[in-house]
Amino acid sequence: MRKIISDLGLTCHGLFHKIWAMGKFLDKICQLFFVVAFAAVIVAGVMLSYPKYRQAQGLCRERDQVLRRIEEKHREIAALRDRQRRFTTDREFVETLARENRRVFPNEIVFVFEN
Repeated sequence: MRKIISDLGLTCHGLFHKIWAMGKFLDKICQLFFVVAFAAVIVAGVMLSYPKYRQAQGLCRERDQVLRRIEEKHREIAALRDRQRRFTTDREFVETLARENRRVFPNEIVFVFEN
C-alpha cells in the first residue's frame, strides 16, 4: 500500500489533505442537497394547501352571508311576534286593521269615499 501511495507521488500527509478536502466537498454537496430538498418540500406544501385555503375563504364568505340571512330572519320573526302580541293586547291596533279591511261593528254605518 505504501508503495502504491508513493508511486502516485503522495505522502501520508498529502493523502490526508486530499481525503479531507474531498470530505469538505461532499459536505457542501450534502448541505446543498438538503437545502434544495427542504425548499422543494416547502413549495410542494404551499402548492397543495393553496386550493384548500381558497376553498376555506369561499366557505367563510358563504358562512357570513348565511349568518346575515339568519339575522334578517330573526328580525322578521321578532316583528311578527310583536304584531301577534299586539293582536292580543292592543285594541286600537285590531280595530284599525279591521277598518282597513272594511269590517264594522254590529249596527254601525260606514261611509266609504273612493277617489
